[in-house]
Amino acid sequence: MEDSKVVSPSEEKEKDNLNLLLDSSYPLLQKFRELCPGSFKHSQALSSMIEGISLSLGLDVNYMKVVALYHDIGKTFNPKYFTENQLEDENPHDKLEPKMSYQIISRHVSDTALILMNDINFPRDLIEIICQHHGTSIVKYFFDKSGSSVEDNFRYKAEKPKNVESMILMICDCIEAKSRSQMQAGKFNPGAVIEETINGLLSDGQLDDVVMRLGDLQAIKEALAKELEGTYQKRVDYNKAKEEKEDGVAKKV
Repeated sequence: MEDSKVVSPSEEKEKDNLNLLLDSSYPLLQKFRELCPGSFKHSQALSSMIEGISLSLGLDVNYMKVVALYHDIGKTFNPKYFTENQLEDENPHDKLEPKMSYQIISRHVSDTALILMNDINFPRDLIEIICQHHGTSIVKYFFDKSGSSVEDNFRYKAEKPKNVESMILMICDCIEAKSRSQMQAGKFNPGAVIEETINGLLSDGQLDDVVMRLGDLQAIKEALAKELEGTYQKRVDYNKAKEEKEDGVAKKV
């Protein structure tokens, strides 16, 4: 007879907390959805992506889903300064200097920490992972816009990922945003997005502090490829098909 695993009271409480935080009626999630509809959708898509990858890699699925859902909740302090929450004709950054825009954008990491630390149900180790999802990367758009040659003036002031979980959050966050952008532009290449993202983070030193087993990165790439293939698979353009059919009929006539 196999011994059943004994779950400690603290483990049971953490499990209950994770389930509570994943409930769509949880106040923080409701506030996030209302104030930042675009950021919330991104976080939902990221959570779905990370769920599949966590299953493939044997990670705690609910743990990773919570990390994904709440990683951008600091944007509730300044929702309209983030592209995904803006209407077509509004962009408050048009009236700001690039340095000021950078400060507002990069601040969402510390704002996220502030919000989550004041929630008694939120595990502290998850907050650490969430606060590492941008590492010390560059807020590239405003760095380029500034014309500055000093990259360090436009970097996030946070810790780089320290473990596989925070590394996966960083990689998937970048890939989800890039994938959505490229799909809208009609030039999505899943393999290229994965390689460019991971190679870019490696060359910028963002993954230097992560201790990995041999093959971890390859396993992550394979899990990502599977997720992107299922989530962003090529869809039939019905309007184009209809036009081609009409052209074919016209030619016969």
